Amino acid sequence: MRKLYIANKKPFMHGIGQTVQSAPHLVKFKRRVLVALGWNNPRTIRVMAQYARTAGWHLETRHFFDEIVPHHWHGDGLIVSCSQQADLLAFIRRQAPRQPTVLIGRNQPGITAGQVMEDNVMAGRLAAKYFIGSGHTHFAWITAYSGLGSSDRYDGFNSALAEFGFKCHRLEYRHNQSTSHHDWRHRQAWLAQQLCALPHPLACYVLDDHLASETIEVCLANGWRVPEDFAVMGTGNIEISSECSPVPISSVDLGEEEIALKAAMLLDGLMRGQKPPSEPIVIAPRGIVIRGSTDALAVENPLLRRAVDFIGANLRRPFSLEQVAETVGISRRTLYNLFRRHLSRSPAKFVMQVRLDHARKLLAADPNQTLANLAAQVGLESPRALTRIFLRQRGINAREWKKTIRKAASSTQ
Repeated sequence: MRKLYIANKKPFMHGIGQTVQSAPHLVKFKRRVLVALGWNNPRTIRVMAQYARTAGWHLETRHFFDEIVPHHWHGDGLIVSCSQQADLLAFIRRQAPRQPTVLIGRNQPGITAGQVMEDNVMAGRLAAKYFIGSGHTHFAWITAYSGLGSSDRYDGFNSALAEFGFKCHRLEYRHNQSTSHHDWRHRQAWLAQQLCALPHPLACYVLDDHLASETIEVCLANGWRVPEDFAVMGTGNIEISSECSPVPISSVDLGEEEIALKAAMLLDGLMRGQKPPSEPIVIAPRGIVIRGSTDALAVENPLLRRAVDFIGANLRRPFSLEQVAETVGISRRTLYNLFRRHLSRSPAKFVMQVRLDHARKLLAADPNQTLANLAAQVGLESPRALTRIFLRQRGINAREWKKTIRKAASSTQ
């Protein structure tokens, strides 16, 4: 039984889920919305909480923190995802037909509902193109879970590699009856054995950031360098995993904030009587957040290595491609052919990307820097030159990008 207080302070008792009509001056009930996800991302719940305050919902988030399944739930709406937890999955299947429901994610828990999902195929393609652009020629996909989301990420990664003539080693951990998904020691021993048998340097795209962190631990425990021997990229950009890893994890940002916002907006419409969309709402990845686990070029050619090292050491000043070629001791034409053959881009585009990446890191470390200061630190003559690079590479100007970085920094404080 739940105790409710009315305006004249006299208590009135009623059962959970019942409508109270006889009590005078009763405080108006808010719509009650339950969030039950099979994973925890603080950014997701923050966005949903902000929307709930604006919409006037009571957001039930206890499962998000204690993972207790609310078997006796009675409410107005659900935001759920497919779960590995059997009792939560059974609860979702039982409760979803009883109220408006929105499903987050690609995996299907066996319900019919409005759906907002990430673009897993595009996430895999982004990872592949980044690794190829970094000079890698050997690749692996690492997962410990089956499901549509996992297979889509692999398909995107593998198909993008195939377009450039590369193959992917698929490392999929399968637990048996004597082990479980949570048996870390057994899984780490299996992963170490698999990685040892593959060529180095190896570019590893991993299902999520938690498993990516575990992959890095395995590499370091076996004396392998990250990213020089094994470059590791996760998925999801979960800061607590990515930044607290022994080597900070590069990760594909799936756009969790936009997914959470679209899910809340969709549920709001459903609770107001709107019909669910006939097709899932698919949110494109925001891009790749580069951290230490991939921040090295896999360059085996000694001449190209010298050229790349010269570029990195001289980013703070302008230089010509003729100077790069002269330092290495080759012609400009040979320099061009080396970059095209090993890094699939021209020297000019490589220099532009390196300057852009360095500017991104500088601004992420200090969002209050001026564009003039950023331009000077990456060897450009003016803020306008930096803006031109952003427009060419990102489709937005540097000032708008700077606002995005500032907003992201303030939201994490």
